[in-house]
Amino acid sequence: MNNQAENLVMWEKWRDPFGTDEEVVQNLLDEEDTDDYVDEAELPPAGPQNNIRVMATPMGIIPVTEYTASGKIFNFWTGHTNFDITEKIATIIEKIDGVESLDVFTRYRFRISVGKAFSDSIVMRNITNKVYKYLSKSGSHD
Repeated sequence: MNNQAENLVMWEKWRDPFGTDEEVVQNLLDEEDTDDYVDEAELPPAGPQNNIRVMATPMGIIPVTEYTASGKIFNFWTGHTNFDITEKIATIIEKIDGVESLDVFTRYRFRISVGKAFSDSIVMRNITNKVYKYLSKSGSHD
């Protein structure tokens, strides 16, 4: 599959596998098991109503609210391919202006987040074009 016409990147808006943003937040707030949360007793007092739930994230400890669900913080898109997502292809994707994060899930599936100051469609088109260009030049998928 060295011909650009044979290579395919399909885009799909990422959906949280745990449900909608509101469902995720409600599930976190209703969660009885607090192993993933900082015990409220360990937090400094915030006043008479200290009902703050927090979660640990790569960005630090953040409160669990309707505004902290990942789908609201990041603009995620899933890319599906019919070619291997090699380290070189992942590097090409990461270097595209507007790509905030990249997660390669399988050899054919990856997720990006597009920065808020960038156009989704332009970023995805740039990824597709640069990957196709690389594949057509390399003549292989390595």
